[in-house]
Amino acid sequence: DIPEELFSIQRFKTTVTAIKDVTHDIKEVYVKLIEPDTINFKAGQYAQLVIPPYNAIKDINMRAYSMLSTPRDSGQLGFLIRLVPGGIATTYVHTILKPGDTLDVIGPIGEFRLHDGDGAMLCIAGGSGMAPIHSIIYDMKEKNNTGREVWFFFGARNLKELFYAERFKALEKEWPSFHFIPALSNPEPEDNWQGDSGLITDVLDRYLKNQISRDISKQGYLCGSPGMINACIKVLISNNVQENKIYYDKFA
Repeated sequence: DIPEELFSIQRFKTTVTAIKDVTHDIKEVYVKLIEPDTINFKAGQYAQLVIPPYNAIKDINMRAYSMLSTPRDSGQLGFLIRLVPGGIATTYVHTILKPGDTLDVIGPIGEFRLHDGDGAMLCIAGGSGMAPIHSIIYDMKEKNNTGREVWFFFGARNLKELFYAERFKALEKEWPSFHFIPALSNPEPEDNWQGDSGLITDVLDRYLKNQISRDISKQGYLCGSPGMINACIKVLISNNVQENKIYYDKFA
């Protein structure tokens, strides 16, 4: 049997509507779908961006990026694209792509999504791993699915790598069981950082031991580099989160 998801994958012609820097090396990119002009996807899924030949790059290249936007806004897609030194797609997006350009997008793809249950959600991300977690959390809010407790741990090295913090702090006021925990592993003196410090794994471990009830069931939602994810899985399991309740999306 061919998985049903494969039938929903399409190639979309899009126009770039907005590109902005959210940090020194991450751009937020929005595209408007032209043909077809709507997409059905689950929050947490990703798409392939089709990068045309440019400069010395003679071939078409494809790279996967998670949707930042929510499924409700089916006529556009948002992505977070971090500059990887020497990266074919990221160099194109960061140095050549501009609003008004056309870009082909293939999707939706992927198994990362919200799972049923009423336990607490432990969402952990760093860098552009923000995208699928952002999509899942705002999709829940839009659908009024706000009964569950959600803890979103976001790791950055210093303040200039932290983004969307105001957005999530505002969400905390509207959604009493939502908690945003930004943690800086290496804050600069000028950051005057008053929040949590240390590696995201250590901060997660601390909260699981001291702040989050041990008696409630939990699910883990992890997004970032394989090293970060593997380290977080260990912390979750050591704090009695069942391994089959830990879902992740590894960014290579």
